[in-house]
Amino acid sequence: MSWSEARLADCVLEMRSGASIKSDDFTDVGFPVLHKGSIKEGGKVVVDRDGKSHVATQYADQKPRAIVDSRYVVATLRNLVRTGETLGYMAPVPSGSEYILAQGAYGLLLDESKLDKRYLSYLSNATVFHKEVLRRMVGSTQVHIRNSQFLDIPIPLPPLEEQKRIAKILDAADALRAKRRESLAQLDALLQSTFLDLFGDPVTNPKGWQARPLGEMMRIRRGGSPRPIDSYLGGTINWIKIGDATRSDDDIYISSCAEKITEEGLSKTTFLDEGSFVFANSGVSLGFARILKVKGAIHDGWLAFDEFSEGLLNKLFFLKALNQITLHFRKTAPSGTQPNLNTGIMKSFMMIVPPVELQNQFARFVEGVERQKAMLRSHMDELDTLMESLQSNAFSGEL
Repeated sequence: MSWSEARLADCVLEMRSGASIKSDDFTDVGFPVLHKGSIKEGGKVVVDRDGKSHVATQYADQKPRAIVDSRYVVATLRNLVRTGETLGYMAPVPSGSEYILAQGAYGLLLDESKLDKRYLSYLSNATVFHKEVLRRMVGSTQVHIRNSQFLDIPIPLPPLEEQKRIAKILDAADALRAKRRESLAQLDALLQSTFLDLFGDPVTNPKGWQARPLGEMMRIRRGGSPRPIDSYLGGTINWIKIGDATRSDDDIYISSCAEKITEEGLSKTTFLDEGSFVFANSGVSLGFARILKVKGAIHDGWLAFDEFSEGLLNKLFFLKALNQITLHFRKTAPSGTQPNLNTGIMKSFMMIVPPVELQNQFARFVEGVERQKAMLRSHMDELDTLMESLQSNAFSGEL
């Protein structure tokens, strides 16, 4: 099918740019702010709830050219990630309110007699559009695309009714993905609520369980990083990093590593066997815990828990207990350049020790839930593949 093509600028009546909002100007309530990161998966716009989600109404009144409403789509033209993974993404501004754009976010008022907002939203996620964005991006520390270059991107422009038909099909496919994501979130919430029902808050210990210092029940050591690390990469020993956990959907185990180090690096780090625990002890990942299904060396962002006392702690129970305590750790960690939990703090931390039979019962429940989550993730992968295929066909005129 042959469709006409147009520049994005041919379908845009107005473009608004975000305001430079200082940290002190943000509030928890007031006039909602759209950031460059507010566009989420599925072309949805979410007002972030991290303490930087609103500004005072009087501040917004001073920035009329940064105000948008549901007539606009919001676009991301700046990105801290060098690959520009979300650069150029667009989504319709939610109805029911006016919003102020923060720096890096842009508002496009479309000529809706030519271009449908949802069609454009899905197009901005498609490979054909993203290649054009990446070709035009500039910068190193913070990549961006200039307004004129962005508006100059060519777009396939079928008749308006065809655009709406495509958007409706893609909306239906994305709704299936949203249901799977919701189911995964519900299973995570079920795990958390079941833990609290059985054991209570492990910090306040309302059920009065026996508690013992972690250092009495296991060995706790700090990881180490041979430096310069590039001199030790390329060997045969797994080099276990935070990224090996975060790049996987598995929130219990680390089963593979992206990099390996040489034998010479072992004297400068900590080697762990399968079944050991790793626990991120500093920075934004503080409290992040996993069980190893591989053996290898850990860098200095991890603490190592191994040589567990027999019959005291089920490892799945212990992992989920650590998950419950993460917020407490982050609030109480000594602060410096970044929060940090050293081995002394963790050795002295009092961990509840409920009857091991109850821990084992909970562990079996965790394993059942994780099997359900694995099936949902498999379905998600299939739906993601379907969505990519639909988008590819849609914007080549074959849907």
